[in-house]
Amino acid sequence: MKIKKYKAPSMPEVMKQVRKDFGTDAVILQSRQTKSGGILGLFKKNYIEVVAGYDPEPVKPAKKAPIPKEAPARKEAVIQQADAPVSKEMEQIYKLLEAQSRQMQLQLTPNEQLMYDRLIRQEVLPDIALTIVQEANKQASGEADKIDALKQAVYKNIEQRLEGLRLDFTYYHKIIQFVGPTGVGKTTTIAKIAARMQLTENKRIAFITLDTYRIAAVEQLKTYAKILHIPVKVAYNKREYHQYMEQLQDYDVILVDTAGRNYRDEAYLKDLADWINPNDVTNYLVLSMTAKPKDFLDIYGKFDAIGIHGLILTKLDETEQYGNILNAVFHYPDIRIGYMTNGQGVPEDMLNPTVKQLMHCITGDGQ
Repeated sequence: MKIKKYKAPSMPEVMKQVRKDFGTDAVILQSRQTKSGGILGLFKKNYIEVVAGYDPEPVKPAKKAPIPKEAPARKEAVIQQADAPVSKEMEQIYKLLEAQSRQMQLQLTPNEQLMYDRLIRQEVLPDIALTIVQEANKQASGEADKIDALKQAVYKNIEQRLEGLRLDFTYYHKIIQFVGPTGVGKTTTIAKIAARMQLTENKRIAFITLDTYRIAAVEQLKTYAKILHIPVKVAYNKREYHQYMEQLQDYDVILVDTAGRNYRDEAYLKDLADWINPNDVTNYLVLSMTAKPKDFLDIYGKFDAIGIHGLILTKLDETEQYGNILNAVFHYPDIRIGYMTNGQGVPEDMLNPTVKQLMHCITGDGQ
């Protein structure tokens, strides 16, 4: 095995030297932080010292030889050998080495691969993550070899894409209908919006529920209606729905809770569209942030056929992955986000997001 010691002011610079000599098959044997230079012992500078090794002719195991169960993973073994004060540096080394092993497939530099992997962990779709990183590389103006410069370029790219996003709860009609699949929190969300309209806009609100499939849903809305002193009507068919809409015309806003059903049920979507003219209502699609990325876009596409004016995103507190927001913006550039909810509290657990908040959520930096 060939072994060589490297020394440079930063870890990325050390790794450049290692890759130049040993390529992507290098193994880091030791890493530590040192000081050198200066005058009369003063003004010394910090350096990273790495011992790397490379075996040009590794011993190949015999065919069908069983792998010992007790054999530790290479990463764990090396981390144990590393000095505790530089454990973070060692983690960075392994991230770079792991990135190197995958970069050939996507033709990304190690730093680009790290940012790509970060977006993937946030459940940004692979083609979107790749586009963001490649565009950010160009925006970094030749500094893409510096991870901080590339990171800031990625953040800026995402923020620019979010700037065209409409972030307000706007309704064009007296009747606001909330649609969506099962279990996304439509009923609780409607109660939050009703309470906020009462408190901040002094609106006179009425409820209509079409969710007669679940007795608990009707009772839940009735409970909220009692607390908020709001009338509630239960419509069992299309005729009753239109009848109640006429009866409640004196109210400023009518909030409609529809039944949550399987969004792949074409008959349900057709029936929902048939119940009311989209020119007479404002439709908000309620979606959970815990949905899988492809399901999230599929649901939006299905409901968009009935005319969607905006999104309500729920259950932010139940996930740490927010890539669905960026995925939606890529596929539906004219999308609107009315509210986001982050808990069960009525009405406090609801927020009007800003572009900055969304960007930090998407990149995994928190809100």
